[in-house]
Amino acid sequence: MMKKSVRKTGPAPVTVARLQKIASRLPPKTVVIAGGDRKEDLSVFTLLQALPFVKRCLLVGDGKAIRAAARGLNLSVPKADIVATDSPEETALRTVELVEQGVAEIILKGNISTPILNRAMMKIRARETISLVTMFQSRYLGGNRPLLLTDAGVTTVCNFNRMTGMIQNAAEVAQRVLGLPRPRIALLSANEKVIKSLPSTSLAVELSQAPWEDMVVCGPLSLDLAIDPESVRIKGLAKSKDPAMREVAGQADALVCPGLDAANILYKAIMSLTLCGKASMAGITVGLQVPYIILSRADNEATKRDSVALCCIYAEQDKPDSDTPSSS
Repeated sequence: MMKKSVRKTGPAPVTVARLQKIASRLPPKTVVIAGGDRKEDLSVFTLLQALPFVKRCLLVGDGKAIRAAARGLNLSVPKADIVATDSPEETALRTVELVEQGVAEIILKGNISTPILNRAMMKIRARETISLVTMFQSRYLGGNRPLLLTDAGVTTVCNFNRMTGMIQNAAEVAQRVLGLPRPRIALLSANEKVIKSLPSTSLAVELSQAPWEDMVVCGPLSLDLAIDPESVRIKGLAKSKDPAMREVAGQADALVCPGLDAANILYKAIMSLTLCGKASMAGITVGLQVPYIILSRADNEATKRDSVALCCIYAEQDKPDSDTPSSS
């Protein structure tokens, strides 16, 4: 009797839906909510405490406001989990101190001005470029493959040097979290050809021609030519003489937008799909000593949980003896 052959399969791919499962297998992390003194922040506090990948959650902010918000939710917050401050500036400074002391492993922005918090966090800057990388999936974009988008919320100056940093940050998330040793990076614009009156096309060519290690970078590419193989087939780019174009077009892993405005518009479109159940997403800001989360008030609970899970995986992969997430 012939033995039935068993098909060997590789590790399951890292998807947004699997982020929490993967993070749950890793050592739990301490999350600090900077400006955690609104009811919304206390709701997130409660949400995070129930997650297996969160060891502890600390609230930094106005002590009276924190306790009042807790009473409004009939919530009991341990005194040890409150770091009371007298001003937003002190909140930002205490948050940074918790990172320097090795207490805070993930920072989550709460009720505090982004410029105030960001200015204080320059002290724990780990590299020249700090940028927001969003992981998303939708059957309507890229055939439900996990994709990365940058930078929808931090970088306002997109020159050659800053874009280089954004590309490197996105590639790092792809390598650490998605487990892709050589991610395919698409530089987005409105056209795949250089248009003199559209500076982003020339900049994309300049960036594509730069030397890159452990990634392949191609641009300019329109959104459809970056993620849709059928559009690539129709355009004939699969037969391009450019090897980077043949490798990236239609199958990009990361989308680098030409500016914050374009990235934010695309981000909000994906968020709208998420809110109606047609997509899923998670975000991480990299370039600091610890992962940093900037949530929108419109983000649903799944996005909040997935963002923390994403940060836990990224933080763990920063350790030299860590394993690839997808092999967990």
